[in-house]
Amino acid sequence: MSISIYTLRHQVRSGFTALVTLFLTSACNQVPRAEAQMPPSVKGPEPQTVQKVVINGTDTLRMDFVNYNSIVIEGWDSLAQPKFWKQIMCLSPDSCIINVARSRTPLQVACYRTWCTQSEMEKTILKNRLREENELNYGDELFVTNGKREFYEHRKSIPTIAKAVQYFREYGVDPWYAQTILLIESPGKHLSKSYVGAAGPFQLMRSVALNYGLKVNKYVDERADLRRASYGASKLISSICIPKVKGMLDSRNIPYKETDTWFRLLVLHAYHAGAGNLACAMNKINPAAGGQELIRTLWKTEAGGFRNESQNYSQIALAATLNFSEILHQDGDSVFMVLGDRDYARLQRKPASLQDPSCIDHVLEMYERDLADGTIDFITFEEKIQLLKPTWNNPAAPYPADDRQWVRLAGELIKKRKMEEAIRLLRMNMDSHPASSVTAEQLGRAYRIKGQAGLAQKYMTKSSELVRSGQ
Repeated sequence: MSISIYTLRHQVRSGFTALVTLFLTSACNQVPRAEAQMPPSVKGPEPQTVQKVVINGTDTLRMDFVNYNSIVIEGWDSLAQPKFWKQIMCLSPDSCIINVARSRTPLQVACYRTWCTQSEMEKTILKNRLREENELNYGDELFVTNGKREFYEHRKSIPTIAKAVQYFREYGVDPWYAQTILLIESPGKHLSKSYVGAAGPFQLMRSVALNYGLKVNKYVDERADLRRASYGASKLISSICIPKVKGMLDSRNIPYKETDTWFRLLVLHAYHAGAGNLACAMNKINPAAGGQELIRTLWKTEAGGFRNESQNYSQIALAATLNFSEILHQDGDSVFMVLGDRDYARLQRKPASLQDPSCIDHVLEMYERDLADGTIDFITFEEKIQLLKPTWNNPAAPYPADDRQWVRLAGELIKKRKMEEAIRLLRMNMDSHPASSVTAEQLGRAYRIKGQAGLAQKYMTKSSELVRSGQ
């Protein structure tokens, strides 16, 4: 997995909306016809859960989630690797962190674009300087990892996760796996497909899906259906991953409980890398005991197909659980899908704050974050800023602050391939700042990516003309 780091100044604030409606409308749907092949529900041990009131606009719904308290109690949150990946999940892809490969120790935050434009000699000189400053050996490998904030849309995944937790419980499988895998594999991206062909919210391979009765053909792919995908993933975990991990531990007389965090992380490795590749790594380690030390040793072990991406998997899982726990607990018993709505409601409880341009500006920026994260659509974004537009009259705190503010937001939308939203935002910006060369350039780029060569050339030419005229 490529590696890079984000400016610690940019904290992720994500929010989610459309999936709540999906939860409300589909929770009572009948199971697809192929579901008739499934075994009756098996009542497993009741996991420790936390119930939250999820708020989306005027709609509220109680949802159950798996509680990750044990991860903090057992000290997993203090390890360098989960802390590192937690930063990566919350930081912009425009930034990167130069870090020590073996320990994920951050050494320096840098602009990712600047790093990429440097020559190999310049990169080597910088890395050697960092090794000297941090008293590292010249043999210590340094990675450069860029931010992944645009991928890990955890708030947007809230309703999906709640439904998957319910499904796993129905199938008698520990819902810890449902919640954790959805936080890693494709948060908020049901239709995503990996370079190896894995698809759907649980990123199931075609052969696995077919083996558990899911339909995958040129007409339908049930891996994209949450209930069917949950069934396939739960069967894979319960019939292969868990038994194989138990076998690896039993053969070494290593005691365990299935609710141990380290045991669950081993199961995740089997899910991601395959039980065979995990067995290769375990054979190389030949552990005499389980626990946190075994997992930390796996993070440094390569064997067979168990390599860098496999090593990272449980590190990322721990980071995702910590990030999601913060989302669940930051507003008490409630979870707000739309952060702008949350902060605007707080202002309304303090009327004096509605006269403070900086407070209004903060709310507007939260709605920007919601738009980028996909928890509100562009029409809703327009409605929100029109509602708050009277506050723009204060010249001390205009909104947007300048022509580049929405250009940066459009850049995020382009990275997420939300081209229509990016273009509409840039055209609004162009109306407000007709002499903005950076807006015209970004519009040209957006149209080029969308495949509209004529409009792309038009705005690229306009940008060049504005630059020549000094605007």
